[in-house]
Amino acid sequence: MRVTRILEVEDPDKGDYYGKISQSAFVQLLANHKALLLQNNKGSDPLSIEEFAQFTEGLNLEKYEYVGGAAPRRVIPVKANVEVFTANEAPPDQLIPFHHELAQVANPPEYIFFYCDLPSMTGGETALIDSTLVYRFAADTHPHFMDKLKMHGARYKRTLPAEDDKESPIGRSFYNTYQVTNKIDLEKKLNNIAGLEYEWLPEGSLTVTAEPIPAVKMIEQQHGHGIYQWTFHNSVIAAFLGWEDSRNDRTKSVCFGNNDVMDPDVLDAIADFMNAHKVSYQWKKGDIFAINNRLVMHSRNSFTGPRRVYTSMFGGAIGGNKVKKCGAGPVVEDFSALRVSDPTTFGMWRLDNPEETVYNAIKAGYRRFDSACDYGNEELTGRGIRRAIDEGIVKRDELYITTKLWNTYHHPEHVHLALDRCLQDLGLEFVDEFLIHFPISMEFVPFEEKYPPEWQNMNGEMVLVKNDITATWKAMETLVDKGKTISIGLSNFNCQHIRQVLSIARIRPTSLQIECHPHLSQQKLIRFAREAGIRVSAFSPLGGTSYISLDMATKSDLLFENPTILKISHEHDKTAAQVMLRWSIQRNMLPISKSSTPGRMKENRAIFDFYLTKEEMNDIDNLNQNHRYNDPGVFCEAGMGTFCPIYE
Repeated sequence: MRVTRILEVEDPDKGDYYGKISQSAFVQLLANHKALLLQNNKGSDPLSIEEFAQFTEGLNLEKYEYVGGAAPRRVIPVKANVEVFTANEAPPDQLIPFHHELAQVANPPEYIFFYCDLPSMTGGETALIDSTLVYRFAADTHPHFMDKLKMHGARYKRTLPAEDDKESPIGRSFYNTYQVTNKIDLEKKLNNIAGLEYEWLPEGSLTVTAEPIPAVKMIEQQHGHGIYQWTFHNSVIAAFLGWEDSRNDRTKSVCFGNNDVMDPDVLDAIADFMNAHKVSYQWKKGDIFAINNRLVMHSRNSFTGPRRVYTSMFGGAIGGNKVKKCGAGPVVEDFSALRVSDPTTFGMWRLDNPEETVYNAIKAGYRRFDSACDYGNEELTGRGIRRAIDEGIVKRDELYITTKLWNTYHHPEHVHLALDRCLQDLGLEFVDEFLIHFPISMEFVPFEEKYPPEWQNMNGEMVLVKNDITATWKAMETLVDKGKTISIGLSNFNCQHIRQVLSIARIRPTSLQIECHPHLSQQKLIRFAREAGIRVSAFSPLGGTSYISLDMATKSDLLFENPTILKISHEHDKTAAQVMLRWSIQRNMLPISKSSTPGRMKENRAIFDFYLTKEEMNDIDNLNQNHRYNDPGVFCEAGMGTFCPIYE
């Protein structure tokens, strides 16, 4: 089967070839590329309706009950155990505007398929547009409208007939819409929907005003794949332009969730943008569209001549989001379960004014903070956090605080003392995550003599000691038992280090923090961690910038001036930093960045309104040089006279 990334590649002849597409491959393809054109291999007969049905059945997706849709549809009988319908049977001269399928209901389908049995003579394309692209346009040009849409959502109003009206694009009867056979059952169903209002009209029609429905959504994780994109996830434009017939006035079909009227000029502007940027593909017999309904809006162009296009709708992937079990202990399978799901993380390493900086970062929207004993600023960091909490900017349970166990505290009797000191300095009762900073065990330095102890003892020497890191891990586990940390994890560990911990773990590491940027992509280590159920965070995601002043990098290492990065940033009208942070997120990592200025803080978080194509991701991947800036195997010998490699 030939697969074309229809939003990224215009020519289907440039599609990729697959054998049988597994569920996991399908889910990953649609998470990464949003919409696919599927065709039989060149020289083969077009796919039949039965082959289409068998293909969708083989993906093992959740069945979806078509309830709440406006379009009249007919069921197409197939042998496979899936439901196939006619696509919207609105008159051919009518344009069906862009929408997310069933976005006007609380639980829309996740995946939509279209199959072409007979292409029209002219027109009739199922046009597509990236919903994140629409969101960015609307947010940039009409911020007040979008702020209100985010806050209140949308309400949809439609008058439904008692029988299907095939002359109307929204003529589905109230019986079919709500899958009932009588008015008593219908009213029971409607009365169970909080916030929904309805009214029976004298001629027997039913006017329904939907409950407020979220209309702008952040799509975070999808079956273990990091998405993190804002979407214009609604049917607002479809209702405003298309919900018109003898019973309905399109200008009254939609309002804000608080019942305020939407500005028609704004809606027209968004609709014009959609029309100017849509991707229209001329159907051929046997073609299949597979659409990620979380990320893509679709429409139908008007047409002439007969046209037969069918559709199937599904929920999520049954049994998806599985990772391989590697070692003892329960596997973490739901990577979106972390209390703070926003992946952007603010790093506290080498800050000039930690208290003010962390306070401003919280004001800028950061909720994840990466700290460590060795950074030497946890007391000031804690003051900034406390200030933001005291001023009501944020609550403690809205923050995700990570700190780390330093190398001199690896002996089990010192582990809890080290965290107690971190908690004391941070002014917290617990942290969300406590990591072993390095797989390097060093001579204990008493707290009262030197804190933080850094890399050298009181005699100015770096002294390595024998230590079983698994004993350190067991001591870490007791901190979870005592409620001093919610999770425990690792930092700067390689695959074999991780295997050693997993082999004895009662509580598995939930996180691995590593240096990762386009010059050091770490693909195998990231894959290993993911398959072990460990989430990966990336420090120094922008490369060697922070290391120049330490003589650990040179200006020639700066990725901000890399031609590949600059070309991609120009293409998306984003900064080089935003492109590199986006690259990290699309690899399903948590990038740790920092800045001292509030404007740059906000800029580094403005990375959820675009995405990088497969080609762009590959171009950045190809910048890899396996170049590590933070390498104890280099700086320990150069600066302290101790040879201490850990990555070889």
